[in-house]
Formats: sequence, C-alpha cells, structure tokens
Amino acid sequence: MKLFKQVLFAAVSLLLYGQSHAEIAEVSVNIPVVEKGLFGNSTDNMVATEFRPDGPGPFPLIVINHGTPRTSAENRYVTDVYKEHARLFAQLGFVVLNPLRRGFGKSDGIAADSYGSCDNPDYYGAGLKTAQDIAAAIDYARTKPYIDTTRIVLVGQSGGGFGSLALASENVPGVVGVINFAGGRGARGVDNVCKTANLVDAFSRYAKTTHVPMLWFYSENDHSFYAALAKQLFAAYQDAGVDVRFIVAPPYRKDGHGFFHGIESAPIWMKEVAPFLKKLDFPQIQDAEK
Repeated sequence: MKLFKQVLFAAVSLLLYGQSHAEIAEVSVNIPVVEKGLFGNSTDNMVATEFRPDGPGPFPLIVINHGTPRTSAENRYVTDVYKEHARLFAQLGFVVLNPLRRGFGKSDGIAADSYGSCDNPDYYGAGLKTAQDIAAAIDYARTKPYIDTTRIVLVGQSGGGFGSLALASENVPGVVGVINFAGGRGARGVDNVCKTANLVDAFSRYAKTTHVPMLWFYSENDHSFYAALAKQLFAAYQDAGVDVRFIVAPPYRKDGHGFFHGIESAPIWMKEVAPFLKKLDFPQIQDAEK
C-alpha cells in the first residue's frame, strides 16, 4: 500500500476510533449573503463551522454542502451533520467550511432555493440559488490569509451536491473540482422524483459550461435518485464531455441516499476521494506519497 493511502487510512481511523492526531481548530462563523432586489439589497447571515489545521497555511479549501429536506417544514431542523467528515479533510491539510444555507438550521432568512411546483419544477434556477449561498462561503474564505482560495474543492450531498454542480457551471475562480454524493433535487418519496425530465435538463445545462473534473457517488439502494435516474444524470455530463468519474456505491442501510451521512462509510469513499485529490495536485497528498 502506498504511503499516502496509509496516511488517509490513519486519518479515517482517527475519526472512527478517536485516536489523537494533529490539532484542528473548530469555530462557528457568520457569513453574510447579499440578495439583490428591485428596491435595494438585503443581507442575511449564514451560520457555518470552520475547521482549520494547525499552522499558518495557507491551506486549500473544501466547502461541504448539506442536502435539502423533502419538505420545507424540516428546514429549520437541519444541523451540521458533517463535522466528522470536515475533521477528516482538515487532518489532510484543508480548511473546511460547513455552511448552513439561508433558511436552514439557525441561519437567517428563508430558503431561497425552492424549485416551485412538482408539476413543472425549475430545478435549474433552484440550483443556482443554492450556488449563491455556496459562493458566499467562498467569498468569506477569500478574506482569510490562511486560506488558499486558488485551490477549492466543492463537496455536497443531495441538494448540496446539486448546488455544487450548479456553482461549478459558473466557473468560479479557484474551484478546481467537485465531489458529488447523490446530488439532485425533487425527491418526494421512495423512488419518486418530480418531473425527472426537468432534472435531467438542469444537469445538461450545467454540464455545458462546466470545465472542472468531478467525482460522483450514487448508492445502489438510493431511493431518492435511483440507479436508472442517476445514469441519466451522469449521461448528461458525459454528452457534454465533462471529466466525471461515476462510482456506484454499495448499499447503505435501508436507503443509500444517506451513504455520505455516516462517517463509517469514509473508508469506502476515501478509496476514490484520495486518488481524486491526488489527481488535482494537492501538495499535501503528493508529499504524503513520497
């Protein structure tokens, strides 16, 4: 086993078994999100958790983006469920931001990323609204001298994965890759997605202006974005010539849509994530291999 894989295995072991390792600073921050309107601008604060490795940096950045509940009534119950995931990436030399988007958890405002009716959902526009909040997190990072915002990776699950794809389509300076876990919108029940043709169309539109490599995971037993639909979403990016590695993840519990939620899955997805980060030429991954 190559050394850099051993280092990654040690980092995963740290999270799973609680072994001590390098110090990671964890702080809560407020990130302003400006919404432009006809009669002036308004600003809401997004709550986020920042994870920072020990040392002066500058460190590359990972932004982890949460999913979207099936009903808006659940939005305020969303919490930062990816703290252990963030610590894992911070152990590998990244600053990690876990924002709670507007209208979710304790963040200000109302969720801006509604797709409208199930009969004719505007997934494309909804994803761009999610992207707006992710972009605000990146703008915050640009004010910190210890963060290298020329080296940014977007990580997202479900609606957060979809929003990450949307932001990548806008070619934001510094974004060099995307890791998408079960990205999509519109799931209303088991294997039930509103107007799948609209979702595929949104993926196709994003793909046409995307120029960064991506790594996608969809579980065999994902009951939101099921296997046949996931293949259509992937095909939309293939048709546009985007560099995407598509991984069919093993079944996870009763619903593989939560494959990324449980940190116990980290040894599985890290087998693909580590080479992906190495491909993006992150110095800390390269150095670990030597």
